[in-house]
Amino acid sequence: MTPRDDRTDEALRERLAALRTELPDDGFQASLRRRLVAAGPPADPSPWARWRERLGAPAVLWPALGAAAGLAVFLLLSPPGPAAPDGRTLVATVVPATQVALVRLTLSADAAVDAAHIRVTLPPGLSFWADGEALAQRDFEWTQALAPGDNEIPIAVRGQSPGRYRIAVDARIGGQRVEDEVLIEVTGG
Repeated sequence: MTPRDDRTDEALRERLAALRTELPDDGFQASLRRRLVAAGPPADPSPWARWRERLGAPAVLWPALGAAAGLAVFLLLSPPGPAAPDGRTLVATVVPATQVALVRLTLSADAAVDAAHIRVTLPPGLSFWADGEALAQRDFEWTQALAPGDNEIPIAVRGQSPGRYRIAVDARIGGQRVEDEVLIEVTGG
């Protein structure tokens, strides 16, 4: 390098140093930080997030709606169960032939009843179960008081062979008679 080049470089550095400005003071930095914090995080650029924000729905709502729609489709497309004589759909209790089913009969009363005469009749293929063995009786009858509301009566039965069975339930309260049935499905093994 020639001496003239050194002077040119030095002059250029002096001019560049004169152009430099000092960095902003703490007041500017603090106010900028406050404005950025107040503005919050930037918006999510995904279309799903923008759509969800426009609708105002929480993130858990959409999966829940999807599950509910799936359940509704399943229920609409599943075949109905067997119908009772009065048109109600009966739900079968499924029990393997090697196990005892505890059938819970629920008798509902609007008011207290002093004496309700109840009869439960089993079809061939089912037997009442007590103390670890099948009973020979095909039906049981008894009289009991009923409280207002639901009165639950548990009955243990066991299937002897696979199939669908209807347990007949008959209740007489004074001059009124109520008949119903419970469906039991016994599966093999």
